[in-house]
Amino acid sequence: MNRLTLFSAGVLAAAALTVSSPAHAQGAASSAVERGRYLVQITGCHDCHSPKVEGMVPDLKRALSGRPSTTPLPTAAKGEVHASLDLTAWQGPWGSSVASNLTPDAATGIGTRYTEATFITTMRTGKKPNGTMILPPMPADVYKNMTDDDLKAIFAYLRTIPAIRNAVYAGLPPPAAAK
Repeated sequence: MNRLTLFSAGVLAAAALTVSSPAHAQGAASSAVERGRYLVQITGCHDCHSPKVEGMVPDLKRALSGRPSTTPLPTAAKGEVHASLDLTAWQGPWGSSVASNLTPDAATGIGTRYTEATFITTMRTGKKPNGTMILPPMPADVYKNMTDDDLKAIFAYLRTIPAIRNAVYAGLPPPAAAK
């Protein structure tokens, strides 16, 4: 073998080791989390799933924790859609809906109720693991068209945010299971 061939073989071997190394895997996971953070920001998740501190400014101390128990359901009016001032609770022709807790809290968030696979299934079908449907104003049709990699990235990011104990249905009747 000549020196160029040996050099080329060495470069390829080093590249293969780099691609399959734990550091590369960690970098890929970090990259997925950053992609997920980006997708959560640009798709407006904070608009409904984060309580607000003033106007439409999300309260990042309670980021993505859903409807606070202090937020009442808006009044219902036939043929109209009404929202709470913090946009975490809604009334419309479908009935009432509240923003879910997307934090990894085991009791009230996505914690133990979702795996990556069940998260993707929920986003694809519009049906939560407990049998309830995702209700408006959640733009389920947008999310069902995202790639698996994008949904995996969103899930990876949601697993990294602080877990916040927040029962979004506190003080409300529980939603009916889908038929």
